[in-house]
Amino acid sequence: MSKLNKFKLMINNIKLAYKYIRDPKVSLMRKILLIFPLVYILSPVDLIPEILLPLLGWLDDTVIALTVWNYMFNLIRKEEEGNNSEYTLEEDEYKIK
Repeated sequence: MSKLNKFKLMINNIKLAYKYIRDPKVSLMRKILLIFPLVYILSPVDLIPEILLPLLGWLDDTVIALTVWNYMFNLIRKEEEGNNSEYTLEEDEYKIK
Protein backbone atom coordinates (compact mmCIF):
# COMPACT_ATOMS: atom_id res chain seq x y z
CA MET A 1 0.00 0.00 0.00
CA SER A 2 1.52 3.32 -1.03
CA LYS A 3 1.90 6.26 1.30
CA LEU A 4 -0.83 8.11 -0.56
CA ASN A 5 -3.26 5.20 -0.09
CA LYS A 6 -2.38 5.01 3.62
CA PHE A 7 -3.04 8.73 3.94
CA LYS A 8 -6.39 8.37 2.14
CA LEU A 9 -7.31 5.47 4.44
CA MET A 10 -6.45 7.58 7.48
CA ILE A 11 -8.59 10.48 6.22
CA ASN A 12 -11.50 8.12 5.44
CA ASN A 13 -11.26 6.60 8.93
CA ILE A 14 -11.32 10.06 10.50
CA LYS A 15 -14.42 10.95 8.47
CA LEU A 16 -16.04 7.66 9.41
CA ALA A 17 -15.28 8.16 13.11
CA TYR A 18 -16.68 11.70 13.00
CA LYS A 19 -19.88 10.56 11.30
CA TYR A 20 -20.20 7.61 13.71
CA ILE A 21 -19.83 9.89 16.74
CA ARG A 22 -22.47 12.29 15.39
CA ASP A 23 -24.95 9.45 14.72
CA PRO A 24 -27.75 9.61 17.35
CA LYS A 25 -28.36 5.84 17.01
CA VAL A 26 -24.87 5.04 18.34
CA SER A 27 -24.66 4.44 22.09
CA LEU A 28 -22.78 6.88 24.30
CA MET A 29 -20.40 4.13 25.44
CA ARG A 30 -19.28 3.43 21.88
CA LYS A 31 -18.75 7.12 21.26
CA ILE A 32 -16.62 7.35 24.39
CA LEU A 33 -14.61 4.30 23.33
CA LEU A 34 -13.91 5.87 19.97
CA ILE A 35 -12.69 9.11 21.57
CA PHE A 36 -10.84 7.50 24.50
CA PRO A 37 -7.53 6.79 22.69
CA LEU A 38 -7.16 10.41 21.64
CA VAL A 39 -7.87 11.60 25.18
CA TYR A 40 -5.44 9.02 26.59
CA ILE A 41 -2.66 10.07 24.22
CA LEU A 42 -3.12 13.75 25.11
CA SER A 43 -3.56 13.10 28.83
CA PRO A 44 -0.62 13.65 31.18
CA VAL A 45 -1.64 10.49 33.07
CA ASP A 46 -0.13 7.32 31.58
CA LEU A 47 0.38 3.69 32.51
CA ILE A 48 4.06 4.11 31.64
CA PRO A 49 5.15 7.78 31.92
CA GLU A 50 7.21 9.14 29.04
CA ILE A 51 9.46 10.98 31.49
CA LEU A 52 10.70 7.74 33.09
CA LEU A 53 10.84 5.50 30.03
CA PRO A 54 10.41 7.57 26.85
CA LEU A 55 10.28 4.75 24.32
CA LEU A 56 8.02 2.49 26.39
CA GLY A 57 5.83 5.44 27.34
CA TRP A 58 5.12 6.26 23.72
CA LEU A 59 4.73 2.59 22.88
CA ASP A 60 1.99 2.05 25.50
CA ASP A 61 0.09 5.07 24.12
CA THR A 62 0.34 3.66 20.61
CA VAL A 63 -0.68 0.13 21.59
CA ILE A 64 -3.70 1.33 23.58
CA ALA A 65 -4.85 3.68 20.82
CA LEU A 66 -4.47 1.11 18.04
CA THR A 67 -6.14 -1.63 20.08
CA VAL A 68 -9.20 0.44 20.95
CA TRP A 69 -9.53 1.93 17.46
CA ASN A 70 -9.18 -1.49 15.86
CA TYR A 71 -11.88 -2.82 18.19
CA MET A 72 -14.20 0.08 17.37
CA PHE A 73 -13.73 -0.14 13.60
CA ASN A 74 -14.39 -3.88 13.81
CA LEU A 75 -17.64 -3.10 15.66
CA ILE A 76 -18.59 -0.65 12.93
CA ARG A 77 -17.88 -3.31 10.30
CA LYS A 78 -20.00 -5.89 12.16
CA GLU A 79 -22.85 -3.37 12.42
CA GLU A 80 -22.60 -2.77 8.70
CA GLU A 81 -22.76 -6.50 7.98
CA GLY A 82 -25.73 -6.98 10.34
CA ASN A 83 -27.94 -4.34 8.80
CA ASN A 84 -27.99 -1.86 5.97
CA SER A 85 -25.83 0.72 7.72
CA GLU A 86 -24.24 3.77 6.21
CA TYR A 87 -20.85 2.60 7.48
CA THR A 88 -19.11 0.14 5.19
CA LEU A 89 -15.81 -1.65 4.79
CA GLU A 90 -14.67 -2.20 1.23
CA GLU A 91 -11.31 -3.72 0.30
CA ASP A 92 -9.81 -3.02 3.74
CA GLU A 93 -11.03 0.57 3.59
CA TYR A 94 -13.88 2.05 5.58
CA LYS A 95 -16.24 4.05 3.41
CA ILE A 96 -19.14 6.31 4.15
CA LYS A 97 -22.10 5.91 1.80
